[in-house]
Amino acid sequence: MVVNLNTLNLHEPEFKRIKSILENVQKELRAEIVLLISQSGQPIVIMESEEKFDTMSLASLAAANLAATDSLANLVGEGEFSVIVHQGKNRSLYISDVLRKFSLVLVFSAGTTLGLVRYKAKKAVILLEEVIQDVLQRSDANTPDAGNPDFSEEELEKLLEL
Repeated sequence: MVVNLNTLNLHEPEFKRIKSILENVQKELRAEIVLLISQSGQPIVIMESEEKFDTMSLASLAAANLAATDSLANLVGEGEFSVIVHQGKNRSLYISDVLRKFSLVLVFSAGTTLGLVRYKAKKAVILLEEVIQDVLQRSDANTPDAGNPDFSEEELEKLLEL
């Protein structure tokens, strides 16, 4: 199994590592939802409790929220706000940036302490970044060098004419 994440090829072992990280966070925080989403809001891995949520909408709105928050950060002279927290009466939402390409989204009970969520999420983000960096390094190693193309200039011109 290969999952293409906007030119990032995620093979089954990496997918399993990511899923394991998210399962641990969900278990430790008793989170109702744990998502890894792309910057564009596409869900990559979804971990949810028995209660069904509209995870597609959640992923899309979380990505938009992070993008809007980045704009707010720029307006006040910050490079970024890498974490967003929305606290509700019954549930809270935690969104954290992962390598400026992905986001970790957690929906958890309002009874769970925010300090614990921040701690566990930070650990998870570090582990997720390690997996993604491994994938990026493997991808770079398999990418032909731009100075040594696989095709000659004539072959490329012929391909472009098609």
